[in-house]
Amino acid sequence: MKILLAGLLALVTGCATTATGSGAAVRTTTGETTTTTTSTTEPTPLELPEIDEGAPARYCDQPFPGALGKPMLAVVVETPSGRLDCDGAAAVLVDYYAERHDPTPGLPPLVVAAMTCNQVPEPALPQVVCSDGDDVVYSMWPQT
Repeated sequence: MKILLAGLLALVTGCATTATGSGAAVRTTTGETTTTTTSTTEPTPLELPEIDEGAPARYCDQPFPGALGKPMLAVVVETPSGRLDCDGAAAVLVDYYAERHDPTPGLPPLVVAAMTCNQVPEPALPQVVCSDGDDVVYSMWPQT
């Protein structure tokens, strides 16, 4: 399930690859001319993290109106610098679903309250994943 989810989230982020630092040098030699090109790509705030469903998380028990107006629950993944609680996570997710009522995969990520959010491409435990680099939250259908 973790591998499948990682693959799905890669599709959500557009299969983007990020390189940071001084970049990779590409050296091309043609006859007597040598050209060195250095490429640096800064991280984009529109990338979503991979969700490890086995990671420590708080499963919130207060439902909120989510996809198609149906009750959903928020999950706050425990991260070293995380600061959101269940109420904050639900607020972000409610705002996301106010903009995107229908669960439509393939849309570009949406920034809500400084968090980047997007629908997972196929149904899985997380439905919408949001992150700001410090916090990671996702929505899920209540498990019965």
